[in-house]
Amino acid sequence: MTRELRFSMSTWNHIIDAAHVGLRILANGFAATSVVTMLTSNQEIYMMDNIAIAKAHYSYSSALRYKLIADAVGCFFSLLSSVLVYRKTKCSHTEPKTSFYFNLLIADMVMMILMISGCAAATGVGFVALKGIEEPGISWAPICNLAGKFCLMGTLSIAFSYAAFACMTALTFLSAWKLKLLATH
Repeated sequence: MTRELRFSMSTWNHIIDAAHVGLRILANGFAATSVVTMLTSNQEIYMMDNIAIAKAHYSYSSALRYKLIADAVGCFFSLLSSVLVYRKTKCSHTEPKTSFYFNLLIADMVMMILMISGCAAATGVGFVALKGIEEPGISWAPICNLAGKFCLMGTLSIAFSYAAFACMTALTFLSAWKLKLLATH
């Protein structure tokens, strides 16, 4: 005996709304973790006789500062939008939610683009820190062999940023799907 499982429109709406809130909370957690990890990524580099000769810190790179700001904005946005989506799903009145989800789709796309631009900038700087550059006229030495803790924390921060970006990407598709469902019914 086979039973075909069919979801009603209200069941789909509840699933999508729960996914919206859950993904936004996940994005918030990943972005917040990325911010904290980047803020704590500093290391002094010592030579013989424990003499500090250099310090590695995220603020020395404009790309890492940009990633930190992008993550902080993403963290704030995902927290605010999770509250708004939760409140909107619990509204008892029957006004159309199409304009709300359209605005949410646009905001999700903007945040997704902001997050990936921060990730890309930091990834480029991280690659130079790991491998260095030896080209005619350009010579940047790798620092990860000297500042391993800094590079590890930076790598973790970038990984958490990519996870937040993945959540934002999923939210963009989810917002578009929700908007399509609302427009067709």
